[in-house]
Amino acid sequence: MKKIRKKILKFKDSNEAVTGVFVAVLFIGLIFAVIATIQTVYVPKWMEQKEAEHMDSVANQFAQLKSVIDTQSLSKQRIPISTSITLGSNELPFLTSSKSYGSVDIMINDYNIEITNATEIFSYPISTIKYSSENAYYLDQSYIYENGALILSQTHGSAMSINPSFFIDKDIDVDALFYIVKISGIGEKTSVSGYGTCPVKTIFSESSNKTIPDVQTINIKSNYQNVWKIYLENTLEKSGLTYTVDFYITSDENGVTVDFTRSLNVNLVLEFLEIEAQLSPGWIEW
Repeated sequence: MKKIRKKILKFKDSNEAVTGVFVAVLFIGLIFAVIATIQTVYVPKWMEQKEAEHMDSVANQFAQLKSVIDTQSLSKQRIPISTSITLGSNELPFLTSSKSYGSVDIMINDYNIEITNATEIFSYPISTIKYSSENAYYLDQSYIYENGALILSQTHGSAMSINPSFFIDKDIDVDALFYIVKISGIGEKTSVSGYGTCPVKTIFSESSNKTIPDVQTINIKSNYQNVWKIYLENTLEKSGLTYTVDFYITSDENGVTVDFTRSLNVNLVLEFLEIEAQLSPGWIEW
């Protein structure tokens, strides 16, 4: 009788041990399942939101950069001002994720503006300041400061976030004022990449102006020709000019061209502004 009781107790202990191991395995499996769900479902959403917020910050920083350049151009004082651009964002601290990176480039003589009147062709090179993202979750975007305009470019198209300085007054003649902003890089470093903060220091250099009478065409060579086309058409029409009657606008892969009709006498004043820009050297990482 005692032997039978010992066997029953031994069998009971053995079952409890197996049950304990089984419960532990299930608990570990549940933990891994929860972690896997968080990693595959929630982490990409969190990181996409984080990168979207970073791109919003870059938009505000580039708007501030344009405001600084506008202020320096108007004051014409050689006072250096730094604008910080956040290149990327860090990964999550406790879960597996990827950092986002970015780059800032000063693109010297990236495109040019050509103006034609009855006798001459005037050409003026223009530089740009461009931020490009390398996101892991959110769509990649670029912000471009181009001749006073702030342009957002992404996969599905481009848009002009802030307009340049272009003023038109229509009376008997058409008088126009167009600011041409040239960015000159200081030193050899014109590109910075990483995920930290890159200071962009700008300072006013010099200004001049020129009046071109009897303007027939204005050609802006740019990679964002559709953006410039929409802006120029809206600006000209708001000034009282009529499309196909007073002007035509065409665009191709090289840029956008405004053709004024012969019925108009267009006098264009160009205000040249040169801004020197400097980037922090090297790979930015904090």
